[in-house]
Amino acid sequence: MTSIEQLVRQHLNPFDPTTFKPGNFWKEIQDETQEVSSIHQEIVDGVEQALDNVNRDRQTRTLMLLGDSGSGKSYLLGRLKRNFNDKACFAYVGPWPDSQFIWRHVLRQTVDSLIEVPEGQSEPQLIRWLRGLDILKRPGMATRLLGERGAFVRDMRMSFPSGLYRPKDFFGVLYELLNPENRIVAYDWLRGEDLDDEDLRLLKVRNAVNSEDAAQTMLGNFGTIADSTQPIVICFDNLDNIPKRSDGKPDLQALFNVNTTIHNEKFKNFLILISIITSNWQKNKDAVEPADQYRINEKLTLRSISLDQASSIWASRLRPLHRRADPVPASSIAPLTRAWLEHEYPGGKVLPRKCLILAEGLISHFKKNGKMPPVQPVLPPPPVNMRASFELAWQKEFKETSKQVSRLAQFSSPELVRRLQEALEALGVTNIQHAILPSPSYKSYSLGYQSTKRIGIVWMEDSNLSSFCNVMKACQKITQQGTRDRLYLIRASKLGSTSNKGHRIFSGIFDGSPHTHIKPDMESVYYLETYHRLVNAAAGGELVIASQTPDIAQLQVLARQSGVLAGCKLLQQMSSEEGDPSPTPPGDDMETAQRYILNLMSTHSWMGLQAVVASTQEQVPTLSVESVDKIIQSLCKTNRLNQIDPNAGRENQILCWVPNQAA
Repeated sequence: MTSIEQLVRQHLNPFDPTTFKPGNFWKEIQDETQEVSSIHQEIVDGVEQALDNVNRDRQTRTLMLLGDSGSGKSYLLGRLKRNFNDKACFAYVGPWPDSQFIWRHVLRQTVDSLIEVPEGQSEPQLIRWLRGLDILKRPGMATRLLGERGAFVRDMRMSFPSGLYRPKDFFGVLYELLNPENRIVAYDWLRGEDLDDEDLRLLKVRNAVNSEDAAQTMLGNFGTIADSTQPIVICFDNLDNIPKRSDGKPDLQALFNVNTTIHNEKFKNFLILISIITSNWQKNKDAVEPADQYRINEKLTLRSISLDQASSIWASRLRPLHRRADPVPASSIAPLTRAWLEHEYPGGKVLPRKCLILAEGLISHFKKNGKMPPVQPVLPPPPVNMRASFELAWQKEFKETSKQVSRLAQFSSPELVRRLQEALEALGVTNIQHAILPSPSYKSYSLGYQSTKRIGIVWMEDSNLSSFCNVMKACQKITQQGTRDRLYLIRASKLGSTSNKGHRIFSGIFDGSPHTHIKPDMESVYYLETYHRLVNAAAGGELVIASQTPDIAQLQVLARQSGVLAGCKLLQQMSSEEGDPSPTPPGDDMETAQRYILNLMSTHSWMGLQAVVASTQEQVPTLSVESVDKIIQSLCKTNRLNQIDPNAGRENQILCWVPNQAA
């Protein structure tokens, strides 16, 4: 027999803050069993009605989802995707790196979402969407058309005789999507990747979709052919980390320009959802043109939830432990009590995240002290190691990122530059200048700053060698003008042959000192993307670390104190080039696991041995049970951990954190 109290002390806190952070609903799969259907049901109904209207008359609509930080906006987007993915394709669009690239960003992230495979499906949204076209539903038509590109393109053009951008190329690339061998290149063309000549020849198209106008009209193509298939829901989220205007205000006008154009150009079959914090909107809406605000068809506001709904959230998180408990707990939220909710929120209303943070603090107190605190004016704060809590959040995010990022081409060059800038700011680099490259088309591929030298950085991954040549000409201007003491070119993509003009200019600049070419590794991109995701969460007040919600400045301090960016080889190379002290990189898997265990135990106080081993193996899957056991025994011998009743059966052994021996 194992009571619920024993199980809670043995296992991870069910309200672990690393599970609070929402984000891209295609990247962070939500636990459907934790959904409380009554919460925000009126918003779900409103969105469903709008989607049904788009399906009925094919006219695009825009809804704004307003709510306080912690009200569940991002989680709601994931819920909408789960509930209505059979009615529409869903696209998630996060913050763009530069407003001059916003159409290309929207197109890229829309197509990236369309190539995701929904849960329970075997094919990406886009392939399922294509197979829903009326022309492919006709008896025998699919077999005939898919066997011959010319017939497919011809019949598709007859079905959609007007209103399409580059219809021959567009339908030709859609045909290649249905060929698994060419699918990745076809995806890249549709998402606006600046492809090289070889890939363009493979797709039998003239040129890439590499301008704002081209990206805009390409997005319209999807809306046009959606007339005979499903509409597309585009969800704009995390709008707290978008570029700033010259007056320091977020450039919301850029997004509203996109929305207005979609309406004015009569793009059909889209439902646009703009998710934004209420205070952010109230503070900055005057900077958005009234005519563009008028294009919002309806504003839907997420309200605080009732204490009954908060109790349901608690119960959903505790349910897995309750199912294992013997005897059966008397309450669905044991060992928590409703009295704490009523005490903390006497008005009977609470934001979802606040009730989660309260539960996390109560369970932490219980795990440490073996009993719940009495209901009192202030919950005694647990002695929390902020650094350890942050490192746990980092390790979880890094692990997820490394699984989701498979190639550098997932990011545009401006996106990579934005992520590098955020990391440099975290390391204390100040007064970073964005867009120093003297080229209107490629300036967003660059940044600069002053350290002991005047540094310039260009990150250019476009595979098109003509574009590469143009960037090299711009770099040449910088070196000739002498405005930078050191220029870094970051590029993993090919440089072309020695006979290529761009390669010759490159060699003249970067083959010798002082300018340097760095070929980035994928792991460095994992570091930059992981930190970027945490920045997005912190900017929107969605990042919870040890019951606190750090802003970006506080996140930067945590990143510096913990040294989580030390393993980024790209940053190491730049530091060594500048003569700065090189950060100490993380150790091997055994050292990584030991640090994880120490962080885990310092934040949870008590845990069952088996739960610690399982959690460590999930984080460092290369290690065996025996290896993790060896680390734990070493930590017990050095009095960092204490093993309660080591003679008990393995399933009953408990580990205890020894706080005066912090790592």
